[in-house]
Amino acid sequence: MQQPFLMRTRGYHDSAEYGCISPPRVKAEAYSAEELRNRQANAGLLQLVSAYRRYGHLSSNLDPLGIQKSELLDELSAGMYGLGKDSGVFDIKGIVAPSNDLPPSASLSAIVSALQKTYCRNISYEFEHIESRAVRQWFAHNVESLGSLDASPRYARYHELLSKVEIFEHFMQKKLPNVKRYGLEGSEAIAVLLDQIIYEGARQGIVDVVAGLSHRGRMSLLAALFGYPKDELLRKLRGGSEFPDGSPWTGDMLVDLAKPGTVRYDDLDTTVNIDVLWNACHLESGTPVGMGKSRIKDINIARSKKNKSHTIGDHVLAVSVHGDSSFAGQGVVAESLGMSGLAHFTNGGTVHVVINNQIGYTTPASHTRMTRYASDIAKFADIPIIHVNGEHPEELARAAHLAVAYRQKFRKDVVIDVWTFRKRGHNEMDEPTFTQPAMYSAINKRVSAPAKFEEKLISSGHLTKDAANSVKLEWLASLNEAFAASETCTAKEPVRASRWKLLGSSTSYPVEKTTGVSIDTLYEVGVKSVAPGDSVKVHPRIERFHIKPRLKRLQDGHAVDWATAEALAFGTLLKEGYNVRLSGQDVGRGTFSQRHAMFVCQDSEKVYVPLNHMDADQSTQSSGQQQQQGKLEVVNSNLCEEAVVGFEYGVAVEDPFTLTIWEAQFGDFYNNSQTIVDGYIASGEIKWGQQNGLVLLLPHGFDGGGPDHSSCRIERHLMLSNDPVDDHPVALPNIYVAYPSTPAQFFHLMRRQVKRNFRKPLIVAGPKTMLRLASATSLLSEMGPGTRFKPVLDDPTISDPRAVKRVILVSGKLYYDLAKLKSEHPLGQHAAIVRVEELSPFPREELYSVLSQYTNASDFVWVQEEPRNSGAYAFAAPRVKRLLPVHAEMRYVGRSEHAATCSGVETQQAAEHAELTRCAFEGLRGLVADLVIDNISIQHDQHQSLDEPVASVISAEVSHRWSNRQIYAAQSSDQ
Repeated sequence: MQQPFLMRTRGYHDSAEYGCISPPRVKAEAYSAEELRNRQANAGLLQLVSAYRRYGHLSSNLDPLGIQKSELLDELSAGMYGLGKDSGVFDIKGIVAPSNDLPPSASLSAIVSALQKTYCRNISYEFEHIESRAVRQWFAHNVESLGSLDASPRYARYHELLSKVEIFEHFMQKKLPNVKRYGLEGSEAIAVLLDQIIYEGARQGIVDVVAGLSHRGRMSLLAALFGYPKDELLRKLRGGSEFPDGSPWTGDMLVDLAKPGTVRYDDLDTTVNIDVLWNACHLESGTPVGMGKSRIKDINIARSKKNKSHTIGDHVLAVSVHGDSSFAGQGVVAESLGMSGLAHFTNGGTVHVVINNQIGYTTPASHTRMTRYASDIAKFADIPIIHVNGEHPEELARAAHLAVAYRQKFRKDVVIDVWTFRKRGHNEMDEPTFTQPAMYSAINKRVSAPAKFEEKLISSGHLTKDAANSVKLEWLASLNEAFAASETCTAKEPVRASRWKLLGSSTSYPVEKTTGVSIDTLYEVGVKSVAPGDSVKVHPRIERFHIKPRLKRLQDGHAVDWATAEALAFGTLLKEGYNVRLSGQDVGRGTFSQRHAMFVCQDSEKVYVPLNHMDADQSTQSSGQQQQQGKLEVVNSNLCEEAVVGFEYGVAVEDPFTLTIWEAQFGDFYNNSQTIVDGYIASGEIKWGQQNGLVLLLPHGFDGGGPDHSSCRIERHLMLSNDPVDDHPVALPNIYVAYPSTPAQFFHLMRRQVKRNFRKPLIVAGPKTMLRLASATSLLSEMGPGTRFKPVLDDPTISDPRAVKRVILVSGKLYYDLAKLKSEHPLGQHAAIVRVEELSPFPREELYSVLSQYTNASDFVWVQEEPRNSGAYAFAAPRVKRLLPVHAEMRYVGRSEHAATCSGVETQQAAEHAELTRCAFEGLRGLVADLVIDNISIQHDQHQSLDEPVASVISAEVSHRWSNRQIYAAQSSDQ
């Protein structure tokens, strides 16, 4: 059943299913008969008003430098529509909204004056491109009826923020002139805009804001608005760490700095929590992270409050600050905007703020985009845009008011394009006149926006000179005090979120528990995983090839396949109260039609997820207490990778008790998300102390699919691992990388991911051919009580380890091809195939335990499908070498170095595969002959019969050739 707070939903085809949350649908207001008659009678006036709504922004005064001139458009001329001075008085009902400046009946000049004031001043709007008439109606009515927003009650707050930002920038330029801080000079009023956005949100019930900041102005905003301790901030600016001395975290660049904060509004008696995002340096990559984090944060708040009337975005507002060139140029922006309104990705709307300083590093806007505005990319996603001159705080307040009101009404994204400039170039070490002499000639002549606003407030009587000076002197004194304290202060650890407090810290001792489940529970979950609802008509092929075979295997006690083991992992976690979010392209049925986690009714297209209906009352008994069953969210994502993986990372860092999985259709598809993998998943913890348990399922295997459908680039992930080559231990590696070869191993991997007392990212080289390989199956007993994931699997066919002369090390599906060849080889009993199931952390202790039993082995081989410059060989070789007997080496068998992952010619790939598997057993006869010769001497000395099998005549006295070396176990011992 649907959770009560998620009832306002839309499913796969307009049906309700867990997590499918669409923004509320708002109907356009119908015109009354009188309004329709008036519109028809005054068609010329209607055309004029429509022209202002569509083109008014082209005649607005947006550029504070005056370089970009407004245009005088014929479309805004009344004469274009047959109107003149003698047109008389118009009834404006149904044509333009009345306001304080425009009564219900008005002359043409009064109407034109109101339209000019509304659409062609220091603020303007673009909303006519939006498909929804309800949105266009709402925007026109609110823009036209609002008139001049009275922001005077907050003027003192605006002055305070502007003064603080300006003084902070001047202070930094004086004290630390050689530090690149990417200052906010020229864009100081951004602080006013962000504060007003938060204030407007607080007025409407927002309690948390997830804030993604750009490089520009981050230092000023952290200090002046978000309450970052100034002594700690200055310690960082002076080259210190944002973490306490002795912290294991390395910290990050100044412009990526973050720390949770709060903003207090006494007039509302409200405090808003500000979750400032850590941000990888790559431009705009944090946008989808904030979307995912804010969505799950909002849902969890609703859960905790048991809010039955919850609409997504009720409690949490996402604000994302962008640079103009990056907003227009970075593809992840388009990806994020494109998925912002999708049912499984919506967060109730993000307010996007573009700091438009009209230049990208040194490149003018005319060379960075083809469109007029940096914000034009948002139009494809039906997002309204508010343009505003950044030197007018009152207009910024108006923009914030409208943006938040729109977001709260429609729960969709909105963009505020703030036209500003940067006073000191790209950073404080730049010389901008090298490339923009005219622009900086204009900039250097200007009085600052804070100074102009202060003068305006004093002259209008809203502020006294003494009060203004008092604010500035107090702030300057606090900065001087903080600067002195920064020499000796100790940074404090960021406060851990409540959910993360339930887990151990990254530096605490890891606890690994068994992950097996009772056989009865496994059987029950397996049966219910393919039980369609009473009203769901399942496709006959699914009934024949998916449901019936699974039930038969379970009922007959036979080994189960990969998809069944996955369903058992998910289902048992759900019964224990965990949630599972499975995201990716076509994950519902699975790329290879193996999963079928959701059934689509063949009559109604209604979606049914069996695992969400395992218990009629949605609860189960655990430890004598009633426990709410978790939910499986099946997310068929849009066709993008970077933004979706970033979104899922945001979910994973916000909620450690949701098993968050992103699955690629093919392993190579993760390439487009490499920024998120590098900047967040692999390095987020060491930089920021921010754990996450995101799982990447990357189908991998050389099955004739060609270069871009074969490899998940295992080598890339292993290169990102900080697992040491030598015996110097690390607490835990930054990422776990596994290539499991059995369904049971995968089952335990999934359950282990959330049963631990810590979280680490998990990269799984997933199966393709193994999904339906008859030999790649597992008994329920392998997932039963007391069982767990095994980082190394020994050869199950070896009866006497002393008979083994060659040890073949392999990972993943290649094992089954090698095992088949071994079974057919006349000397196969003398070769052991050892599977390395987990590559990072490298299982030193477990592998040593297996290898050291093969006391007569003299030949060690690593076999892989991937080319030598790919795959796990380069990572594994030096680590295996440290485990081998003295003077022993490990040979490589596999494809030679290749620029692509593999050949695109299927016959060539098949021939290479046949050759490398043959080479794995080549020369085995000579090794066995050496073994026989060695033991003839032993037999002669001991007078044993030569008729006995070789394995039985090996003396236990044979010298053990393995050195007594200490093995560092990167995996913790079981607790």
